[in-house]
Amino acid sequence: MKTLLTLGLATLLASPVLAQTCQLTGSVSGLGDKPLLYWYTRQGTRHTDTVRVAANGQFTHVATPGDDGMADLYIAGSSSYASFWAEPGKLLVQGNSAQPGKIRVTGTPENNLLDEHNRTVAWKYDVGAAKTKPEFNAIQQRYNQATIQFIKVHPAARTSAHLLYWQLLMNPGYPLAQYEQLLKQLAPRVQQSFQGRQAAKKLLVLRNQPTVGRPVPDFTVSDTAGVEHSLATYRGKYVLLDFWGHWCRPCIESMPKLKALHAQYAPKLAIIGIAMENKADLPKWKHAIRQHGVPGLQLSELQAGEGPVISGYNVEEYPTYLLLDPKGVLVMRANDADEITKKLAMLGAL
Repeated sequence: MKTLLTLGLATLLASPVLAQTCQLTGSVSGLGDKPLLYWYTRQGTRHTDTVRVAANGQFTHVATPGDDGMADLYIAGSSSYASFWAEPGKLLVQGNSAQPGKIRVTGTPENNLLDEHNRTVAWKYDVGAAKTKPEFNAIQQRYNQATIQFIKVHPAARTSAHLLYWQLLMNPGYPLAQYEQLLKQLAPRVQQSFQGRQAAKKLLVLRNQPTVGRPVPDFTVSDTAGVEHSLATYRGKYVLLDFWGHWCRPCIESMPKLKALHAQYAPKLAIIGIAMENKADLPKWKHAIRQHGVPGLQLSELQAGEGPVISGYNVEEYPTYLLLDPKGVLVMRANDADEITKKLAMLGAL
């Protein structure tokens, strides 16, 4: 019996199921009573697991892999988190609660490479240290250059596709032809990875997003009562598209400025709000409209950022404002309501 149990245990330990497990082992000092959370997305839904941490900050956690192969470690109440590859193997976690965004995760090739980028690029060129706008721009430029070079040096790594996707999100002004060349230089299996496909999709969006001087694509989206409205029906007047969300503090803080524009320029200017919300956020969205007196027609795809308008218009920052002329041509795109106010003051037709 002892021999059979021993053989059975040996077989179990050597089984493919355990071999494919992602095991996190390590420590995060200074947690106190703050929970350490494990975030991942499974079948399109965001999940949160609480990591059981000993009093000395040490823990072992079997991680559930997400749809995209990645996950995050987050200290409750902090403003940043650490992303890593939730791939099979034993991963070593090291960090402290004072720097939650600098928790290190190593132990597999992709995680070692992502850790290298964090140490040599991301943490080195941290825009959070900038005190002025020029300084911010300079640090951002150095980060972009170093990241692009990193991608070129590691074409066979999924980490490079991950970094390329985030470059497309955060630095869309870089020449698209060069981004496309970077994607083509990645290994075929990397191009076919989740991150590679996301990068290709974002490149297509950037190629077709609304451009100043050209008509924007028409859309039909429902209001708070489920009634559909088409952008085309507003031809003949200026339109301000306000991309916002009930959860977005800068958006809410800008509402008085939009109210002022609505009062000054109506009926020649139509304000249309497009809220980035989930279906579950419908009551909160409606409440925010009433509470803050949000001006204009209010619409939402209720698909978070995955709806055809928000994704097709390449809206990644909130608030985002698009000012259209009476022919539906994009006049200006901005993230500051003051810029829209100045532009409207310059338009003699209003």
